[in-house]
Amino acid sequence: VKETLIERLCKSKKILTVNGKFPGPTIYANKGSTLIVHVHNNSKYNITIHWHGVKQPRNPWSDGPEYITQCPIQPGFKFKQKIILSDEEGTIWWHAHNKWARATVHGAIIVYPKSGTSYPFPKPHAEIPIILGEWWKDSVVEVLNEFVGSGGQPKTSDAFMINGQPGHFYPCSKHVNFSASLRSLASKLHPISVPTKVETRLVSTVSVNLLPCPKNDTRSCQGPNGTRLSASMNNISFLTPPRYNILEAYYYNRVKGMFGMDFPPYVFNYTDDVLPLELELPKFGTQVKVLKYNTTVELVLQGTNLVTGLDHPMHLHGYNFYVVGWGLGNFDEKYDPKNYNLVDPPRRNNVAVPKNGWIAIRFRANNPGVWTMHCHIERHLTWGMQTVFLVKNGHKPEEHILPPPHHMPPC
Repeated sequence: VKETLIERLCKSKKILTVNGKFPGPTIYANKGSTLIVHVHNNSKYNITIHWHGVKQPRNPWSDGPEYITQCPIQPGFKFKQKIILSDEEGTIWWHAHNKWARATVHGAIIVYPKSGTSYPFPKPHAEIPIILGEWWKDSVVEVLNEFVGSGGQPKTSDAFMINGQPGHFYPCSKHVNFSASLRSLASKLHPISVPTKVETRLVSTVSVNLLPCPKNDTRSCQGPNGTRLSASMNNISFLTPPRYNILEAYYYNRVKGMFGMDFPPYVFNYTDDVLPLELELPKFGTQVKVLKYNTTVELVLQGTNLVTGLDHPMHLHGYNFYVVGWGLGNFDEKYDPKNYNLVDPPRRNNVAVPKNGWIAIRFRANNPGVWTMHCHIERHLTWGMQTVFLVKNGHKPEEHILPPPHHMPPC
């Protein structure tokens, strides 16, 4: 990882790149492979790399989110990451997972079928990854610092990118109403194992919130009506630990005082047009949800009308999940589950929670470790729309977290 001078939109600037490329190099592998990636940080900034869509069975050590599973790789340091592919197949991606480095540090991962097998469709004449991104003429670091300091919205990007290049302007039609009917293949070649019995049920709000302005500090209060913008899950704005990571704290039994193990529900009329002001104020904390190994989990992600209603692309590390239901308005725990699709639901690791609506997902907690869930809109993650699942070890040795590598980045 190093800084490279790149010109876009008639202006040159130094950006973080991998091997001098933007977007970064495409990684090719076969299903079930194990990859070793040597990450050398030759930049002046901290860096981590996440392998998005790779479940990393029993190996959270190389998952990548800073201060969740590792401390960042400091300038001049390196980290040998072990990427364990299991049932992944097709196109996924990798990207930086600290600050806003993902803006330029990202690339594709193409996972081919195992040797001797093939995709369930004819071989195409060509394969072309399409990578979408954004571009700021200013330094991304400066954009981030100005955004955090202002308490308001970040500066809008200057261009959308396709494979690292801006395109021409095109008129795009806008559709307000749409319908979706997503299904999985659900065949002998692609069996599904959606949990039909649930042991742990969770409901979590995903919200944009407001914070009161500190006295005599108008420069940092450029949110609505002189406030600071924030974000939360269950009205808890996640605080990332500043000098340690949650995984090592748990593994070495240094939990006391470092994070809480209670992620309580927070119930109100989520989508009402007028909501009490106190609901807009989140609490702060490093709260995780502890799950027993092999527990079946149903998680309902509920969008709210606090501050502003937005769609939130929520990503879960370490797992794929089944999207068994979705709808608009408040989730009805008695009526809505009757319409769940438990036969052939789509299998995802990222799902959009609709504006003022809800999504219901199910998964089996059979991957021990510390795994974060967060909104993939970068400013919302910065504001605190994140939580962590701590999945305990099972009884058998093959149900335990793998030992940590000897070269974990220091804090």
